[in-house]
Amino acid sequence: MAEFSPMESVLYDERRELDQLRDRVRATRRATSGPLLVFGVPITVFAICDGTVNYAFVPLPLYWPLCTLVALLALTGIDRMRRGRTGVGAGPFSYGKAAVLLAAVVLAGGTVWFFPFAKLLLWPATVLTVLAVRQGNRPLAVWSGIIGAVMIAGWAFDGPVPGGWLHPFVMGAGGVALIVLGLVWRGRERTIA
Repeated sequence: MAEFSPMESVLYDERRELDQLRDRVRATRRATSGPLLVFGVPITVFAICDGTVNYAFVPLPLYWPLCTLVALLALTGIDRMRRGRTGVGAGPFSYGKAAVLLAAVVLAGGTVWFFPFAKLLLWPATVLTVLAVRQGNRPLAVWSGIIGAVMIAGWAFDGPVPGGWLHPFVMGAGGVALIVLGLVWRGRERTIA
C-alpha cells in the first residue's frame, strides 16, 4: 500500500469529510422515507374506509385527491419543522406549492371527472412520483412509480371483478408497500445521518 505524504493525507481526510457531509445533507434534504410514510398512511386509511364504508365520508370525486392533499399538507408541515431545525430547505418545488397547485386543479378542474384516466393524475402515488422526479429523488421516483403503476392496474381491472373488492385491496396494499419501503429507507437514512 502506497504511503501518503502529509499534504495528501490531509486532502484525503478533508475530501472524505466533505463526502460524508454531502451524504448527510442529501439524506436530510432529499428524504425518501418521509414522503413514502406520509403518503402511505393516508392511502392505507382511505383504502380501509373504502372497503368498509364505501366513500361515506367523502364525495367520490374528491376521494383520492383529498388523500393526496392531506399527505402534501402533512409533508409541508414536516418540511417546515425540518427547515427550522436543520436550515435545509425543500428545494425549488416544495410540497406546499404542490398542495396549492393540486387544490387549484381540483377546484378549477371539475371537467376532469368526465375523463376517468385523468383522475389517476391526482392519485397519491402519481403525484408523489411526479414530485420525486422534480426533486431528483431517484429512489422515491422509482418506488412510488412502481406502486402507482400497480394501483392504476388494480383500478383498470376492478371493473371486470364482481363486487368491487379489488380496488380497495390494491390501494391498501399499495399504501402498506409505501409504509414498508418508508421504514426501510428510514433505516438507511439513519445510517447516513
